[in-house]
Amino acid sequence: MQSSTKQNDLIEQRSWTPQYHFYKPNHWINDPNGLFYLNGTYHLFFQLNPDDVVWGNMHWGHATSDDLINWQHQPIALYAEPEGLGYIFSGGAIVDKNNTSGFAKNGETPIVATFTQQSKDETQVQSIAYSLDEGKSFTVYDQNPVIPNPGLKDFRDPKVTWYEKGQFWIKTVVAGQCIHIYKSNDLKTWHKLSEFGHKIGAHGGVWECPDLFPLICSDTDTERWVLIISINPGGPNGGSATQYFIGDFDGEKFVSQDEQIRWLDYGTDCYAGITWDNTPNIKHSRTYIAWMSNWQYANNTPDNTWRGAMTLPRTMYLKKAEQSYYLLTPSAVKLPQDTVRLQYCLSKEQPISVPEAYSLECDISLTQGNIALVWKNDCNEQFRLEIDADTQSVTADRTKAGFTDKGFDSVIKMPLSKHECTNLQLEIFVDECSIELFFNNGAHCITALVFPKQAFSQLHIDQSSKKESLENLKITKYTK
Repeated sequence: MQSSTKQNDLIEQRSWTPQYHFYKPNHWINDPNGLFYLNGTYHLFFQLNPDDVVWGNMHWGHATSDDLINWQHQPIALYAEPEGLGYIFSGGAIVDKNNTSGFAKNGETPIVATFTQQSKDETQVQSIAYSLDEGKSFTVYDQNPVIPNPGLKDFRDPKVTWYEKGQFWIKTVVAGQCIHIYKSNDLKTWHKLSEFGHKIGAHGGVWECPDLFPLICSDTDTERWVLIISINPGGPNGGSATQYFIGDFDGEKFVSQDEQIRWLDYGTDCYAGITWDNTPNIKHSRTYIAWMSNWQYANNTPDNTWRGAMTLPRTMYLKKAEQSYYLLTPSAVKLPQDTVRLQYCLSKEQPISVPEAYSLECDISLTQGNIALVWKNDCNEQFRLEIDADTQSVTADRTKAGFTDKGFDSVIKMPLSKHECTNLQLEIFVDECSIELFFNNGAHCITALVFPKQAFSQLHIDQSSKKESLENLKITKYTK
């Protein structure tokens, strides 16, 4: 572990400001909140500390975009009420197209935000606020809380979805290491239906940020319900992570298709993600975004003029396997293009010069042995991605990638099947402080923060023998 002096020297040498990931200068941000789409605009709300670059004093920040890449910061949407019900914690928002809430009086379309408030004594309750100007401003409901605390320490992160068959709203709220499911006709009065999570799934830490929604699988034209749950700690590679379940919801209970633990992302830096409401083609796909950090070190990363960024938005699809369903989560965006196509010959063993922010695509085939993509800079730092057919695994190693303090020093491991090793499509997004890896159209993902002293300027390809192939290499430089 580096000393504090060395870490401070590192901080002074470089800024890691993202070029195409969302962040907020001079502030702390964490969980995405209140995601909705309306009239061509994506709305992103998020946990915000307006006064510092560490967690605390939670408000809801707000940003908008028409392409999920270029974001415009908007005024604070919801302010903390430290002397009232409390600080504004995570939650969701829905477009109330039929005015079930009754908040609209003159033909407006209400946006109803649902969120947790935590008081000074750490009591957590569920509240709502509404907007009649497409999210530009919100009025806090004067009869909050709409769901009082049932006697639990961890009772938070509400997310609402419309249940078409029953013509009512359902709300999921985490309650320790399970979720409570509620129903409402008007978004104001809620009745508990059921619980989910007892003796199923990963339970290494508290559950957070649930998101329950239906998806139709295009392969079978069959509807299934997806439940996303973040967990901290207890991830497959330490600290914060996100698991998901696929099953059925009958209007009262959610039942998982099996007891298998499925990770949405094997990396250490994809957490608290939820999906947008009211997006196009929402019955067949969802658009998802997550906080790109980990509670093991989030308050201590060296980005001292800002802290916290979002992953790239991802599209969620259902795919049919032999006996079950699973999610594909490829990137929902393509970078503005300045493309260089490269035909790379492994035998030359020559590094590739790469820009600071770009995407990379390639196809890899392994029947035995391993192949590695190694990013390097002139400070003798490196990030190593290795695919190994013998162990049927992927390893992402950032132990030599610069900043390694406060639990950041880690090796990320992910399993692959033998078949996947022989036919692996890889899409990689590299930004100033992050690397996002998508395998086989998002069947597997790894997200990792990196803070090197200098940008990684060279990409090396290492292989154990000549029985591996890397083809169709394409690099797309990010241009604003």
